[in-house]
Amino acid sequence: MSSIEPKFGAIFPISSENVIPLFDQGRTVFAKYTKFKELAKGSKIVFYVSKEKKLIGEGTVEKVEVLNPEIAWVRYGKQMFLNETEYNRYVAKSPINGGNRKMVQITVFILKNLKKYRDPAQPICVVPPSGCYLVREKYQRIRTA
Repeated sequence: MSSIEPKFGAIFPISSENVIPLFDQGRTVFAKYTKFKELAKGSKIVFYVSKEKKLIGEGTVEKVEVLNPEIAWVRYGKQMFLNETEYNRYVAKSPINGGNRKMVQITVFILKNLKKYRDPAQPICVVPPSGCYLVREKYQRIRTA
């Protein structure tokens, strides 16, 4: 029996400008270059605004697709949390170092039950730009904070 706790979800950073489209405009698609392969239908994604150092809301994964960025935009652009200009900028250059992308496919998370927290929570761990996995116990600590 393994002592490693299974992944329950992830915490991903977003900019404060993307909070409104994601939570207040009914957009349900979050796209990210990520190597997180353990996220699937039913996983939780908690969103972190790094400038404010707050966990601001969450959604439940309905579907995950790994796609060519152009196909992802054609398929999901109208529901994407980024507008077309922001998406193209994100796809072209890393927001971390400004360099060209090394990954060629983007992971698309179709979300349901998106909810913005009434009281944003303090992060329970360091959230790097790539995000971090979330185990059930840490998720429950967020929800009871």
